[in-house]
Amino acid sequence: MPAWPEGAEAGLRRAFRVLFAVALVLVFVGSVLKIAVGPEFRFSDKVQHAVAFFLLAALAQLGYAQRGLAARLMLALLGYGLFIELVQALLPWREFSLLDWAADGLGIALCAALAHRLRERRAARGAVPP
Repeated sequence: MPAWPEGAEAGLRRAFRVLFAVALVLVFVGSVLKIAVGPEFRFSDKVQHAVAFFLLAALAQLGYAQRGLAARLMLALLGYGLFIELVQALLPWREFSLLDWAADGLGIALCAALAHRLRERRAARGAVPP
């Protein structure tokens, strides 16, 4: 694998941080808009929640590499999911759902587990400390 040019990793981290911030805003806006939806599959809403929060967690992991900070961000994302559900409870066209929040948590947990596994594999190869 080729070496990254000097400063490229820091630039990538900054780019992922910007994408993370943009994604946070887009998820919130998409969560509160009044959207006319067509027929849905039985669990498609839960899958959407899990995928959205998996991607948010991945951007956080990529933008904030320090494990302690990344772990705190995973907890903050779980709180963010609850915040969105509470806001939706105040909107007449949306509703609060603990199952949606659980799907958010599942997406976050899956991403955190994958990130942990990838760090372990890299450490086993001697690339980075675990």
